[in-house]
Amino acid sequence: MKWCYIYRSTKKENSYLYIDKENDFSRVPEVLMKAFGQPIFAMKVLLDGKRQFVAGNAKEIEQKITDDGFFLQMLKDDDFIV
Repeated sequence: MKWCYIYRSTKKENSYLYIDKENDFSRVPEVLMKAFGQPIFAMKVLLDGKRQFVAGNAKEIEQKITDDGFFLQMLKDDDFIV
């Protein structure tokens, strides 16, 4: 269980980048950062399994951040249909 910091993209609507250290994008590939644009801080979240995510669950997100240094969430319009 860890905290993560979520940033929204200024270039790709409904795209969010999750990282484990606030404002530390050093493990995110440069090509991804260029496509993502200037990250805008959205929120700090505890990956404790209590919060529900649209793309993945807390354990998957935490594992991806641990392995790759980040988790990229790119939502489609139909992800918002209930």
